[in-house]
Order: sequence, then structure tokens, then C-alpha cells
Amino acid sequence: MELIWTTIPAIVLCALVAVGLKYWFKATGDAPRCDRGRNNRPPVLVWEFRYPGTDKILGKKDFKLTTTTNSLGVDFNDLASHDDIHVSGTMHIPVNVPVKMVINSQDVIHDVGLPHFRLKMDAVPGIPTTQWFTPKYTTEEMKQRTHNPNFTYEISCDQMCGKGHFSMRGVINCRKRSAI
Repeated sequence: MELIWTTIPAIVLCALVAVGLKYWFKATGDAPRCDRGRNNRPPVLVWEFRYPGTDKILGKKDFKLTTTTNSLGVDFNDLASHDDIHVSGTMHIPVNVPVKMVINSQDVIHDVGLPHFRLKMDAVPGIPTTQWFTPKYTTEEMKQRTHNPNFTYEISCDQMCGKGHFSMRGVINCRKRSAI
């Protein structure tokens, strides 16, 4: 009887863990390709946003390279970094295209929250985390759907992280096609 009480719950828990890991790796892995195999445009997020340039390759970064003039720790020895685009405050993304976010922290644990997309992901210092999502409606379409002319997609830190926590907010601008 004790063997049954132990074995059956162990098998059920192993199955639950296996299913959970499958969906975890799907949610945090690479975004699906779209538009006949063209590369997606993954922004890198640290409350400032970086997009790959014309080569469609996001350059390397290292938190050890972070300075007051290089707030994202971009490795400019990597040739792919030279054409990357750096934007503060507003993340520009296309609708109906999977967008992969690479999330970083330089100081303490943060939590990137996208309430309109029902997503949250921790940002742990020194460890990049990823998640992807596919926006369905442009910002203008959401203004019409919600009957709110001031509607904005928001991005915020959902973890009490220090005295600057209140300022860790941004806006996501969803458009028909990405134009940064």
C-alpha cells in the first residue's frame, strides 16, 4: 500500500514537471519565424530598447562594459553592434509578428510586466532571460476597441526594486509594420 502511495504521486508529479518544462522552454525560447522566413526584430530590453540594424543581427553585450555612456553594455568590438538602433522610453514593434524580448538587469531583480499582453518575466542581474509574444492589435486599433483615445500599451517594472522603481515605465507602440 505504501509503495502505491509513493509511486503514483511520484509519476504524476514527474509528468506535471515534464509538461511544465515543455511550455516553459516554448515561452522562453526563440520566437517562431514569420513572413516567409524573414528574421524577426528582437528588441533587447533594460528600460531602454535596442534593435538589430540592417544586418538583422543584434550585437553582443556584456554587463561588465556598462558605463554612463554605454548604459546597455554594448560590445562595440563586435561588428554586428555598430548598426544596432538604441531607443529610450518607447518600444516600437509590429503587429502579427512574433517579437522576442531579451531581458537584462544590471543591479537588482526586476520584473518586466506587460499587462495588456498578460506577460511578466523576471530580470535577474547578469543572467539574460527571454520571452516572446505576438501583438494582435495596433495601438490605434486598441484605442478604438477600448473607446479610450488615450490608450497606450504599457511596460513597467512589477518588482519593488529600489528608489527609482516609480520611473521604470515605458510605452509600447504597435504598428502595422516596424519602423523605428
